Amino acid sequence: VYKAILYIILNISVAYCIQVKAYVDKNKCSINDLINYKIELQDANSFGDVKMEKISKDFSVISGPSQQTSMQWVNGSVTNSRIMSWSISPKKSGKLTIPALTIIVGNKKYKTSPIIIQVSGTKKKKLDRDVFITSEIDKQEVYLGEQITLLYKIYRKVKISIEPFEVPEFSGFWTEELYRPNQIKFKKVDLNGVRYQVGTLYKVALFPISGSGATIKPLVIKIQTQEKRPRRNRDPFFDPFFDSFFTKTETKILRSPEREVSIKNFPEPRPGGFTGAVGLFNITTSIDRDSTNVNEAITFRVSVNGTGNLGLFTLPKFNFSDQLDQFPPKENFEKNLFRDALSGTMSWEYILVPRISGKISIPPISMTYFDPNIEKWKKISTAPTIIPVKKGKGRILDNSGLSKKEIELLKKDINYIRTGEPVWKKIEEDSFFIIICIYMFAFSLVPAPLVFNSFLGYRLNSKSSRISRKALSTARKKISNRSKQLSLPASKIIFSYLKDKLQLTSDNLDPITVEDLLRDILDESL
Repeated sequence: VYKAILYIILNISVAYCIQVKAYVDKNKCSINDLINYKIELQDANSFGDVKMEKISKDFSVISGPSQQTSMQWVNGSVTNSRIMSWSISPKKSGKLTIPALTIIVGNKKYKTSPIIIQVSGTKKKKLDRDVFITSEIDKQEVYLGEQITLLYKIYRKVKISIEPFEVPEFSGFWTEELYRPNQIKFKKVDLNGVRYQVGTLYKVALFPISGSGATIKPLVIKIQTQEKRPRRNRDPFFDPFFDSFFTKTETKILRSPEREVSIKNFPEPRPGGFTGAVGLFNITTSIDRDSTNVNEAITFRVSVNGTGNLGLFTLPKFNFSDQLDQFPPKENFEKNLFRDALSGTMSWEYILVPRISGKISIPPISMTYFDPNIEKWKKISTAPTIIPVKKGKGRILDNSGLSKKEIELLKKDINYIRTGEPVWKKIEEDSFFIIICIYMFAFSLVPAPLVFNSFLGYRLNSKSSRISRKALSTARKKISNRSKQLSLPASKIIFSYLKDKLQLTSDNLDPITVEDLLRDILDESL
């Protein structure tokens, strides 16, 4: 009995134990081939979390992960599998290893087995010249902080479809994207006497930030292309109409060449006030108003505009007048679009609060930058800034009562709302007065409907009287003229009088209609 129970327990534990496997579709390939790498989890309740950082040393992840689930019945037992797939491509030739990867399922960790891949050199095929990508840079040697414009292009002679791709990590560079098309546009071009169609994949501005040489990594993309299958001339379906039936779709990996960039040292000696600006710049200052009052904030703006490594340097340190309270600046960068060279305006906005009246002067601000075009240092400066400060209307106090953080958040004129002593009142006094006013207003509305109805009745009666008088006047004229149609105005007078007096709604009255309308209102004897 104990052996049977132990056997059942072991079978149950094995059945619910998660098994992890990793495998590829090929272990021998060329450097431009695509490898399908899969991780399979058996009897897992969910897909695991896989860390793919280790694989990026020797392989590029082109796409993935894609997920699929399958279920099998074997000898009465159910087995479910969850498979995650990646498309990867080797970065170099030789004996490469896909390392053991860690998969986290629930609260447990599992590891795959490493896989060895033998990678040979690039295969020279006709397709290699039918479609390929290039990387172009405008400079091979640059100074630290000098711009390099990198352009990736794709050339084709056949129809292709390009899958979404990611740009490489440009380690050692500060980057600013210049152009990334939503849809690649191709144009015709001749390359070494061969007609191609060329399109721009990506354009970026690179600024080296380390003193040693730097390497621009290749761009790797995945494409779909069609190749014609070989056939014999005796094929009965040799008609061009059937060409589409004799083509096959292939997935290819395209890789741009690596680029090496040399970094040159700045000429010595370096001048003081250099904070890393490389390019061609101008500097200006401005204030947001012509004058201000004591204890009122004013905005002082320093702007550096031009072309270069905007965003990679700061202003040199400078001091304001002791008569001004200053606050940390707010930095902003406005980039000029549609230009290959990075250009625009960097600005720093300082909030200043004068504490005395008079003319307060801000000294000139100077900065030094390096011009790589002439390979020389340049120094630029602003003119002094004069701020006229008035005494203001209110009483000048030594301390505004506001902290620097509050003034920085306000960023507008600051005045004292009230300088006298406040008058305090009990809350009960105001609330009692408000309640009395509400009750008085409510009682005043009680006779309003009676007054309104009386006024409306007066209006109706006066209108009826006017109509009756007019009708009687018309009847008198008819009587005086002894008209044969006397009965007609007389009946109209009677009908109009009855309509207004008894508040009837019908205008088309006759004796029969009047009799029907008055039957329920008047007594039969009348």
